[in-house]
Amino acid sequence: MMWATMAVSGLVTFLLRFSVIYQVKSSNLPVWLENILKYVPTSVFATLIFPAIFLGESGSLEFIGNPKILAGLAALVVAILMKNVIITIATGMTVLWTLTMIFQ
Repeated sequence: MMWATMAVSGLVTFLLRFSVIYQVKSSNLPVWLENILKYVPTSVFATLIFPAIFLGESGSLEFIGNPKILAGLAALVVAILMKNVIITIATGMTVLWTLTMIFQ
């Protein structure tokens, strides 16, 4: 019963999201709205990433001794140069783990 509930919930969620995407794809949006919507993924990504990098466990900004900042910068440089998501993630995580070991 639990698996059926999860499957139905997943299907309903998928259909709700797909219906909106399908409807927007098939309609003609005004140019000004398309220009605004181009920036939504970037702003959502920044909203998710920046607190994880700059905020400490207490919720305050941490710049000194924060290995996440250097790891994020390393990942940013690799992303710009390589344009490969897998290499970017691997570099960021490797730098983060290495700096965490050094700072502790």
